Amino acid sequence: GWPPSYYNLSFVATVFGVPHCGAWAQLNHVYFQLANMFYFLSYIAPNGLHGLLYLRCTLLVGCAFTALWGATILCSFDALLWNACFVVINLVHICILFYRLRPVKFSKEVEEVYDAVFRPLKVTRSQFKKVLSCMKMIRQLKYQEVYAQEKVTKVDSLSLVLSGKLVVSQNGRALHIVFPHQFLDSPEWFGVSTDEYFQVSVTAMEESRVLLWHRDKLKLSIITDQFLQAVFDHILGRDVVKKLLQVSETMTTTNNLNGHLSSEFEGDAGDKQLLIVKKSGDGPGITALINRQLQVYDQVVAGFRLLRVEYFDRGVGIINSGFYRRQ
Repeated sequence: GWPPSYYNLSFVATVFGVPHCGAWAQLNHVYFQLANMFYFLSYIAPNGLHGLLYLRCTLLVGCAFTALWGATILCSFDALLWNACFVVINLVHICILFYRLRPVKFSKEVEEVYDAVFRPLKVTRSQFKKVLSCMKMIRQLKYQEVYAQEKVTKVDSLSLVLSGKLVVSQNGRALHIVFPHQFLDSPEWFGVSTDEYFQVSVTAMEESRVLLWHRDKLKLSIITDQFLQAVFDHILGRDVVKKLLQVSETMTTTNNLNGHLSSEFEGDAGDKQLLIVKKSGDGPGITALINRQLQVYDQVVAGFRLLRVEYFDRGVGIINSGFYRRQ
């Protein structure tokens, strides 16, 4: 059989040149125990940046206690030096992690966009900051200022209304209204290159502010991020469907009527009439339709949140087949 364990230990001690333990020493100092307790805690660090921060903090404290133990109990300069180096390295990593985890702040109006459009889809502030880095400018539009003119303005941006209201028209006939936190050119996002022109005109109904992204830069930025791609497809697809249904409703109401944009909007900002019907009668149908779009905006937004994803492809197909061109 095998020799007694005493002889095994003696053999190992002889081969490796280490002294044999005849008896166990007393328990080490509390500094040593605390150091190993924090090393143990470092092994259960979770994933993610916060997990890395936790890992570095526990390692730093563990190394600090080991350095203290080596300096005051062992009186070992090399133990103090090595563990002091480990403390410094972990401290540098902690500073970097705190910098990466610092709160991402936006301006008030951009914060409102994030809360209303992107946060419900679980987009983090860091991801939204990446999207925002592709921003071209925030454009201020005056009352009745033209943002885009049909067959003149190129489709080179993606635009989101921050405040105010704008009307989309074609051949002088209003199609629908764009409210805050809606996109001006979501239909052009699908299947339209930056060399093509708007097929509609967009005019400010009141003083408005519009956030513009570099369209190509934004697409390149999210092309490697499948989550952000899905987010934009969802947001813009839903926006397209809403516009299609609004335009369809407007076309149905104005069938056989010759409507055109008024040169001056009448009434208060919330009740401005967008169309004057130049045919017998005052065209109460279209006036009621446009005013209803203004008055029930919140209810419409809530309703469209229930649309199924399959409607997106249908809406995009209509746009790509030249929906606006049929007007």
